[in-house]
Amino acid sequence: MTAPAVRLERLRGELAGRASSVSVKHGNEAHVEAELLDLPAICERVRDSCGGRLAMVACSDERRTKGRYVLRYVFDMVGVDLFVVLSAGVDPAEPSFPSIASLFPAATRYEREVRDMFGLVAAGSPDPRPMVLHDRWPDGAHPLRKDFAIGTRPGGTDARGYEFMEVAGDGVSEIPVGPVHAGVIEPGHFRFSVLGESIVNLETRLFYAHRGVEKLAEGMTLDQALLLSERISGDEAVANSTAFCQAIERAAGAEAPRRATETRAICAELERIYNHIGTLAGLTLDAGFAYGASRLLLLKERVMSLNEDFTGSRLLFGVNRLGGVGVDALLVAGEVSETVSAVLEDFRKVVEAIRDESSVIDRLSGTGTIAPGLAFELGLQGIVARSSGVDVDTRRDHPYGAYGLLRVDKHHDTRRQATEFGVKLAKARGDVLARFDSRVDEVEGSAEIIDQLLVKMGGDGTLTVPVAGEMLEPFASALGYAESHRGRTLHWVVIGDDRDSLLRYKVRTASFANWPAIEVAVLNDIVADFPLINKSLDLSYAANDL
Repeated sequence: MTAPAVRLERLRGELAGRASSVSVKHGNEAHVEAELLDLPAICERVRDSCGGRLAMVACSDERRTKGRYVLRYVFDMVGVDLFVVLSAGVDPAEPSFPSIASLFPAATRYEREVRDMFGLVAAGSPDPRPMVLHDRWPDGAHPLRKDFAIGTRPGGTDARGYEFMEVAGDGVSEIPVGPVHAGVIEPGHFRFSVLGESIVNLETRLFYAHRGVEKLAEGMTLDQALLLSERISGDEAVANSTAFCQAIERAAGAEAPRRATETRAICAELERIYNHIGTLAGLTLDAGFAYGASRLLLLKERVMSLNEDFTGSRLLFGVNRLGGVGVDALLVAGEVSETVSAVLEDFRKVVEAIRDESSVIDRLSGTGTIAPGLAFELGLQGIVARSSGVDVDTRRDHPYGAYGLLRVDKHHDTRRQATEFGVKLAKARGDVLARFDSRVDEVEGSAEIIDQLLVKMGGDGTLTVPVAGEMLEPFASALGYAESHRGRTLHWVVIGDDRDSLLRYKVRTASFANWPAIEVAVLNDIVADFPLINKSLDLSYAANDL
């Protein structure tokens, strides 16, 4: 038996008598139906006996078709290519469900989101405060309920306020920062509690830029929703649109052509390269080495100019189509190879110069540390997780598209011990310098992947296959996923009854998973190091506030 099959059999055994059914869809989705009150016990079994790590919680208003709300808990079975989707219905007359935050700390934000958007209360949640909906939203307004009209404007006049944690003690002061900042960045509020210069607590408040992406998607045609997916966060256009396309393709039973999957992967790696170089430039500038930062920004510009020559967009908009792509990497293979090679050569020289600056390395070393165990418990993703010893990468763990035939983790620092379920934790540094080094390694890795793909590119030149209404069943659902430069992005879609629209679209980006990291990374560091720590995590407001 394959490793996923072994894990699936173990899951069936553990849940015998506790779940009404276990069925497999789309190859690697194990769907489990359960009763609401059994959720905590089943989640604990999935974690402890089957190696499940909470990846997402998706709620949907299915009162019209099923007479209830439905909660879906998506677990990543670490070490094997398998997701478990645990579903339970919530009676509208009793809009509450048991919290699982004591088992999975990462569940807290999902439970707050479900309360705001659907009005369902997580009984026993450690944090019942509103999260998405800010002070002027009236009680009883829950935007993702089907009877909430998209044109509704909140009319509340009495601010409810927001209760930040108060840290008391001699010498403790509060420093509020934002939501409006001095730089040209998106809004977010940071409430520091400090003892002298040392940070003893930080609370963030986000969603000032909430755009209602998931509500906008309801009723959109699939092509319209594809354009929306690209704009969730502009610097993750390829990753998010790839995840969306794959979700629709899986629901339709369609497979993109080889040339298309190779082109998607090349564009995804170009997206990783320019973003990682940009983040390294920001770190170098914040550490006071303007020369190194300016050199890196020139290299980022060369990659973005290549993007424009290749696709017509510096941000790689328009690459993906349902069933394939709209551009062909083979037509520009020479330019891509030459530019990436030249950028990589100069990149190595700049990084060497930065590492020779002891003042820069001293600023990064030991700053903003996240311990391996904490990174795992918080469900962190991407470089933030890997540099803290949690070796996760969707391209390898759940191979999609062209990645199934590639070695993508050659540059991961994987000196780790595997547990029974393949969870890899290490005594990793987990500091800003570790995240700096990881980004350098991943630029090298992305360049090598592009070289591999350009050499192997083949197929008959077909760029798309049909993904049409007759291939999609009303209310069919599927998961799509991709590894962005920030980590895994997960997209869950439900097809509308007309077969060409979305009934529900749930997106969980790596930024949503990683934002809690900043509140623990800054502890016991000084206020002046906050910009470095923040930049090293590379968190997106837009990808969180969608």
